[in-house]
Amino acid sequence: MDFSDKILKEYTEDADKRLALSCRLFILFMLLVALLNHIGIFKIDTLPLDITVLISCVNFLLPTLFYNILKIHNEWMRYVFLTIIVFQSGLQYAVLSYHTIIMLVFPLIIACLYNKKKYVYFTAVLSVPMIIISHLVSTVLRVVPDEPLVEVSDVVFFGILPRTIEFFGIAVVCVFISDRIENLVKTLANKNSELYADQENLILALSQIIENKSENTGHHVKRVAEYTQLLCQSLGYSEEDSWKISLAAMMHDVGKIMVPETILEKPGKLTKEEFEIVKKHTKYGKQMLETSPGELFRISTEIAHQHHEKWDGTGYMGIAGEEIEPYARCVALADVFDALVSRRSYKRAWTPEEAYEEIVSQRGKQFAPEVVDAFVENFSNFVEVMKKYPDQGEN
Repeated sequence: MDFSDKILKEYTEDADKRLALSCRLFILFMLLVALLNHIGIFKIDTLPLDITVLISCVNFLLPTLFYNILKIHNEWMRYVFLTIIVFQSGLQYAVLSYHTIIMLVFPLIIACLYNKKKYVYFTAVLSVPMIIISHLVSTVLRVVPDEPLVEVSDVVFFGILPRTIEFFGIAVVCVFISDRIENLVKTLANKNSELYADQENLILALSQIIENKSENTGHHVKRVAEYTQLLCQSLGYSEEDSWKISLAAMMHDVGKIMVPETILEKPGKLTKEEFEIVKKHTKYGKQMLETSPGELFRISTEIAHQHHEKWDGTGYMGIAGEEIEPYARCVALADVFDALVSRRSYKRAWTPEEAYEEIVSQRGKQFAPEVVDAFVENFSNFVEVMKKYPDQGEN
């Protein structure tokens, strides 16, 4: 599955939160300016400054309200907030003049957080008329004397013109930066998808080898993978994580490649010595997978190593409770259910209802309680998967 769009979406939403954080920090700076003015460090008319600070607090808290608290992330909202920031920058320059000249480029810097040219273009186009307006309003208000910007002609030639030229220069740099990072992020997302695709193809190929060792040429690993995905989704895992874990679950028995077929397909009960050999497949699986690169193989390694562990600590290696990896707990139940309802050379296939009763009876013993609860919730779906992938001869 390709989750590159999801990665890009999360990246943009993270930029929303960075924008909100930047605005909150700027509120602190404005409050500091107001405080220093009140104690006499600055010589600014108190009333216009206090009104500006109040408006700043209201405007700059809006991104926090929508992004962090309400969790709303929309394309149009980003344009709205960039517009508010442009307006706010013009307002602050109009009142405080050269004391806040940096505010004229502040919206551009904020737009760069998204690393997309369209936001920088939008902000730049909106900022130019705001620069002109804020200079003219500053001249009229005269809250802060700004020599030689007294006459309108002086405002145009010594204020608006040079600062507009400088603004365009910074805007061009911001466009280059955004374009460069936007391409890098897209490249990383594509490489990430390719990496997962390579791991998926390798896992599918190995799982086919594992299935071909079965005398029934069954679909055991496919069923276990889908059972695991059902459990993960019920336990609250994201769609992406559920997919990763279910795919990794296909490797749970990869270590059996190292176990002699005469033992794996023995029609009767295994001797104690033979069972000890079979148990080693968890160790073999870990050894085979642990040096493989990639997140899927890291998860596969833990699953192959721990899928025969029991909640009460009576499993192959005695790992118990929370020490067992959460996804290995899911695979443990999925594997047992499939083993119970499948025919083997040494046993008949249990009915789904019989398997259900057995698994529920092992809640808090062999299986993690929350995993059994997820199984109960998805029992009908388990039966559907079982029917979807019947072993040869069971159609």
